[in-house]
Amino acid sequence: MPENAGYTSRKDRDGVAVSLTGLFRFMLFAGLWLALSGGVASSLWFGIPAALAATVLSLWLYPATRPGLRPHRALVFGPSLLARGFLGGLDVARRALDPRLPVGPAWVTLNLKNRPDEFRVLLGGVISVLPGTLAAASSKGELDVHVLQAEGFEIDSLRTEEARIEKVLTAGGGRTE
Repeated sequence: MPENAGYTSRKDRDGVAVSLTGLFRFMLFAGLWLALSGGVASSLWFGIPAALAATVLSLWLYPATRPGLRPHRALVFGPSLLARGFLGGLDVARRALDPRLPVGPAWVTLNLKNRPDEFRVLLGGVISVLPGTLAAASSKGELDVHVLQAEGFEIDSLRTEEARIEKVLTAGGGRTE
């Protein structure tokens, strides 16, 4: 029995991930082409090369080895984020229209684990949509967040969002950590 039986190298896994990601992106672009062309078969003479070019360009601009979305988790996360974002907008509007409501702004710093840029950007965007928070800067493993009402603010709410984002993103190359 060979010494490496049952072992798959990272290079092999990355190659498979690139192939699967490339195939998925090609199918996505080809499906988009078919939808936009109304499913006319004669348009495939242009659609297949266009989908192939879009796939190559997308893999060049955002390689398959970079973190990506887990679609099934994003589908669950999306509606929740939209609802919380809507409530956040209502809260800000209410505070702007009723000066009696408390406003006590402050800055808090969220220490992040060693995260890729994609993670920090997505987390910052999510935090900015939530009621009373705005991600303002990210550097050296920290995320600076402006809070509209410091009294009663729990930093654990930001840690909860960090955990949710972690579930939505893959580690890169189709792998999960």
